[in-house]
Amino acid sequence: MLIGIVWVLAALAIALSGLATPAKPSELGAIFGNGLEADGTPARLLAERLDAGLDCYRAGRCQRLFISGSLDGPGLDETLAMQNYLIQHGVEPHDIVPDRAGDNTLASAQHLIAYMRERHLGSVTLVSQYYHLPRARLAVARAGGDAFAVYGVYPRTFHVRDLYSSWREVPAWLVYRVRLGANPDAQPVTIRPFLSMFNLIRSLFTGEAADAPTGAPGPTSVPAWKT
Repeated sequence: MLIGIVWVLAALAIALSGLATPAKPSELGAIFGNGLEADGTPARLLAERLDAGLDCYRAGRCQRLFISGSLDGPGLDETLAMQNYLIQHGVEPHDIVPDRAGDNTLASAQHLIAYMRERHLGSVTLVSQYYHLPRARLAVARAGGDAFAVYGVYPRTFHVRDLYSSWREVPAWLVYRVRLGANPDAQPVTIRPFLSMFNLIRSLFTGEAADAPTGAPGPTSVPAWKT
C-alpha cells in the first residue's frame, strides 16, 4: 500500500515537473522519436511531438530541428519518417538535423550534446510529452547539457494512457538517476535486439511475420550528421 502511494506521488511529481519545464527561444529544437505505424508514418504520440516542434519552428523559437530516432524494422526508418513529416509541413530541409542512431533517450541526448558542442551552440529546446521531459532533461544534463541552456515544450494534449506513461516513468527516471549518477559517461543500453529475437521466435511458432526490427542494423556510435 505504502509503495503504491509513493509510486503515485512520484509519478505526479514527474508529470508536474514536465509541465513546469521552462520554454524560451533557442538555437535548436530536439525532437525525440517515439515509433511508427505499420505503414511507416509517425505514430500518434510521435506526430504530436513533431507538431509541437513545428509550432516552435514556425514561431521562430527553434531555429533548427534536431530529430533523433532509430530503425523500427525493415523499411521502418523512424528518423526518415520524422524528416519527411516536417518537410511536408513546411520545414526547410536544411533546417533539419537527422540522427538515425537515437535508439533510446540516453542515446539521443548524447548525440544531441555532441552535435551542439561541434556546432558551438548554446541553447536547445527538448520536444517530447510532458511526462518524458524530466528524464530527457536528466539524460541531457548528464551528457554535458549543464553547459547549455536547456528548455522544453510538449504537445498540449492529454490521453488516458498518459496516466500509465507517467507511472512507467518512475522506474525509468530512477534507473537513469542512479546509473548516470554513478557514471555520467554510461553508454545507452538497447532492448531492441531482444525484441527482434522474441518476434523472430514468435513468428517461427505462429507463422506471423515478425513486427520488430528483425535483421535491421543496430544503432551506430557515429553521429548521423557526420556520415
